[in-house]
Amino acid sequence: MDTDPIEPLISDTLNSFLLDFERDFANGMQELRIPGGAVVLMKDGNIIYEKGFGVLESGVTGEVNEHTVFRLGSVSKGFASVLAGTLVEDSLIAWEDPVVEHFETFELHDAEQTKRVEIQHILSHTSGLPRHAYTNLVEDGLSLSRIISRLDQVPLISQEGEQIAYQNAGYAVIEKVLEEKTNTDFNTLLQERLFEPLGMEHTSSTHDVLRITENKAEPHLYNSRMGKRVSVPITKKYYNAVSAGGINASISDMGKWLQLLVGKHPNIIHPNVLDEIYTPIATINNKRFSRYWDGVNESHYGMGWRVLYNGSQKIVYHGGYVNGYRSEIAFDKETQTGICILINAPSRFPLEIIPAYFEEIALIN
Repeated sequence: MDTDPIEPLISDTLNSFLLDFERDFANGMQELRIPGGAVVLMKDGNIIYEKGFGVLESGVTGEVNEHTVFRLGSVSKGFASVLAGTLVEDSLIAWEDPVVEHFETFELHDAEQTKRVEIQHILSHTSGLPRHAYTNLVEDGLSLSRIISRLDQVPLISQEGEQIAYQNAGYAVIEKVLEEKTNTDFNTLLQERLFEPLGMEHTSSTHDVLRITENKAEPHLYNSRMGKRVSVPITKKYYNAVSAGGINASISDMGKWLQLLVGKHPNIIHPNVLDEIYTPIATINNKRFSRYWDGVNESHYGMGWRVLYNGSQKIVYHGGYVNGYRSEIAFDKETQTGICILINAPSRFPLEIIPAYFEEIALIN
């Protein structure tokens, strides 16, 4: 198993920082009444901290640890683009390939645009589809094949590559491309090309596996009648579009994932291919991230990843929400600094922690 262990020796300064971080993280969760969560920190490509906080389910015994499984929501999108990158590296596909070259039944409202839409357009939300096209059908549980077969009924809002409009169903077209090219289903590709080589033992992409997992965090939503967050059932939403939001993982596995994302596993995917994935394709004009991150002056989207510029620092980032679970992941490939937070209730909390981590860890040698 090709993974890096937790760094055994840390400086007094770093140890002091981690103690403060742990205290602040625990206090923040308590103040915001988040039942359970977990965090992993990476510095210089080494995992320096991973820990679970709180409980699996409010009012029930059972504590979150580093192996507790959460749903990732849209953080799953980065897995899909990296998986596609492994096929690019193997020369099975190219980012510039038209989708119809590998998935012949793909069809948009405009026949000529259908022929021009490339794999990179699917992964960057720039195919021309309107925002969240058929996300309602994904959430209603229709099969991905049925949903994609209806995309030709949706009027387009732009030419391919011209405008970003966030997708779930439109993004999940990548699953069919990869399946058609390899003759292997998407979940198996994830297992064989990413989860197993990385030793991500607690990571999966089906509802059935999560359902039978004992060490899992239960999702919570606010109940106005009871005046508090209460646990809710784990739904099947987005397991029909795994690339858009159907992956489950523990924080220990997300540490392994962070190390791959900064280029520490060239046997799985070459750092140069990762750079292609993180190259900005579309510019995002809203100021959402600068509200939490004072230094962020540019926001873009690459392939499956948001790309933020904090001054000259390039932060690759994605957030996710599904079914009462919140996830956030961010890293700087150049300095090999990263963080991932998983919680079992909706909250702005991760977006407050992440900018502070990058600011403070940069001051520690």
